Formats: sequence, C-alpha cells, structure tokens
Amino acid sequence: GVLRALGGVRPRWAPREPAVRAALVAVGPAIAGRGVYQLSAWLDLFLASWLAAGAIGALGLAQTLYVLPVSLFAMSVAAAELPELARESDVGERFDRRIAGSLGRIAFLVVPSAVGYLALGAAVVTLLFRSGAFGDDNVRLVSGVLAAYAAGLLPTTWSRLLQNAFFALGDTRSPARCAVLRLAVSAAVAVPAMAWLDRVAVPGDGLRWGAAGLAIGSAAGAWAELAALRVRLARRRPGLRLPWRRPGVHAALACAALVPAVAVWRGLGGLPPRLHGALALAVFAGTYLAAAAALRVPELAALVSRRGVTR
Repeated sequence: GVLRALGGVRPRWAPREPAVRAALVAVGPAIAGRGVYQLSAWLDLFLASWLAAGAIGALGLAQTLYVLPVSLFAMSVAAAELPELARESDVGERFDRRIAGSLGRIAFLVVPSAVGYLALGAAVVTLLFRSGAFGDDNVRLVSGVLAAYAAGLLPTTWSRLLQNAFFALGDTRSPARCAVLRLAVSAAVAVPAMAWLDRVAVPGDGLRWGAAGLAIGSAAGAWAELAALRVRLARRRPGLRLPWRRPGVHAALACAALVPAVAVWRGLGGLPPRLHGALALAVFAGTYLAAAAALRVPELAALVSRRGVTR
C-alpha cells in the first residue's frame, strides 16, 4: 500500500549518504538513552533473583504500577513536544519556555501519582491485586516497593522530556551517557540496600523487604540521571531553569487531597477490599482535580485546552 502510493519511488540503501550516516551514528545513543528504564527494570529483576522468595513477584507488580504514569503522562507529553522543540531549537527563549511549561504539565500529573503511591499504595495494590492467596502481607510488600519506586517518578518523567530537548538540539550522546550513569548509581545503591533489607521481615508470613532496596536504588539512579541531564543541558542553554516550584505546588494540593482519602481508607475498612481501595483512590483523585480547578492551576487549564484542540 505505501509503496503503491509512492508511485515510482523505490527504497535504496545508501550508507554513504551524509544524512544516512548521521542517522546511523545517532540511532545507537538514542536507543541507549530511551531504553534506560527497560535496562534498569531488567537489572532490578536480575538482582531480585538473589533475594528471598516473593521478591521477584513483588518487584514485577510494583514495576507494572510504576510504569503507568511514565507511559501515560510523561511519554505522551514528551512525544507531543518533540516536533515543537525541534522547530524552536534555534529560538532560545521560546525553547526554554516550552521545556519549562511541559515539565510543569508532567509534574501536575506525576506528582499526585507519586504521592498517591507513597500514601495510598496499599489501596492501589488492594484494588488491583488483592484476592485469594494474595493476602495482607503481599499487599504490604508490594505497596512498600511501590512507595520506594514512587520517589523516582518525577525525575524519571522529567528526564524523558530533557532527553527530547537534547534530541531537538541534535545531541543523542548526552542522554546515553546520563543513562549509563543512572544504571551505575542504581546498582551501587541497590546492592547494599537489598542485602540489608532482605534481613528485615515483612509483618506476616515470611516475606522480606529486599525488593524495596532495589526500588530505592532505582529512585536514586533516576535522580542522578536528572541531575546529569540538567548539568549538561545548562551548558547548551544557560538560561534554562527547571520549574521546581510547580512540583511543590502540586505536592501541596496532593497532600491536601490525601486528608479525605486517608479518612475513607482508614474509616471504612468494613467494605469489600476492592471497593474500599477504589473509593479511597476516587476521593483522592477527585479532590485533587477539584482543588486544582478551584485554584485555577495553570497546568490543568493548559491540559484541558490542549485536549480541546486535539478533538
């Protein structure tokens, strides 16, 4: 179908063409930078095989939940912004403003996800996984691992967008180098943390906290990657500032939304487990969005307006 639509155009392999050579040189580092999350997840699962029983299963479930905000929020914003960043890469001030605005929109969605995972992780795990042999001790372990992963959500998602900033500037090597740093820091923190926590028992039936040590290492690596990307980008864009105040605002709103959600989670324990978890999370999300709308948070207005444009 595509070849027919192109008419007489025929694909031709021409590795000596300058544009093809440039693409081949760039593709390896680009894949390495983009694939850092998968590599980090595989590293965690490999290390988990040395831990007590239940670690691999708990880690896999926690990673499934951890990747949701990354895929739903960070990847969508980053993919939408890459063409605009490429067009504006020569207009410094506009380029910087677009990055800052996109980081703010990511934070608006990711910060409450992280706060929810930290404070209501048991509700999330109960809603999705609680049944049969998956009892309270399993809920505690998976929610604990998820809470540790949540500490690295913001840097992981922000790093995705900063990688796009480098791609727009024609630099695929810097994200790859920062990805290597992330893996190194993750391993350096995770190995001693998992060994120490694997000696600590989860209240219940013999599970241990070793998997949480791996998640702590992953979070540390995510912050190291963000810091390295920021330092390297500052050399190219000295005027660029990360909008650190915006995550603070969103965290304050999310913490306020926790008050009624935690009250529901702790006060209505007689409900069926999954209904109980769903109700607590619905109260949390609804309160957060209502508070953001009442306070006219600019990121919410921007997301709503962009959604309206795409319809």
